[in-house]
Amino acid sequence: MIKMVCHGDSLTEASDLDKNHTWPLLVENKLNLKIINSGIGGDTSGGLLSRFYEDVVRHQPDLVVILGGTNDLWWDLAVNLIQANIFAMACQAQFHNIIPIVGLPLPLLMENIQHQAMMAPIAGWQKCVQKLSDLVTALKTSAGESDIVCLDFYYPFLDKNGNPLGKYYLADGLHPNQQGHRLMAEKAVDLLRNQFPFNHK
Repeated sequence: MIKMVCHGDSLTEASDLDKNHTWPLLVENKLNLKIINSGIGGDTSGGLLSRFYEDVVRHQPDLVVILGGTNDLWWDLAVNLIQANIFAMACQAQFHNIIPIVGLPLPLLMENIQHQAMMAPIAGWQKCVQKLSDLVTALKTSAGESDIVCLDFYYPFLDKNGNPLGKYYLADGLHPNQQGHRLMAEKAVDLLRNQFPFNHK
């Protein structure tokens, strides 16, 4: 059976939901493959890189989805540093004969976030939102130039005017709800079926 690791932060761990409703498990239930969820809430791209061997390579999967970067932006880290960390993981994956898939993180729903009592990004929300958009563009461009498959979780969460679709988010405005996870799973399943020869369960 094909094995895939979903390596990321809270967007992958999804501790706010029952695990049966998380996008990695929904994908596993839809396709003939085994998924390992190595998401850790709050982790940065540097954290993902530091545990990449232990949480990904050690399992010798066929594929890995690398989804991170949002938490880096809270600390106003440079987009090119996040890019470097994510593509270092992609290179390690390829070295170990694991196919990397670079995920594009979700947009932030400021409509909800502004009503939450949470620590704001150190450079402010406006800069964080802009840098997230810049990161998505940079990751998409680099993936294309490197011939690496890119899994888009960013644009499906926007309406035709480029605004985040509130129906897909939890009240915090940061994380997807059950409907959002279903959308993520749908996008992942479509991409995997188009790129790789999966069998239906």
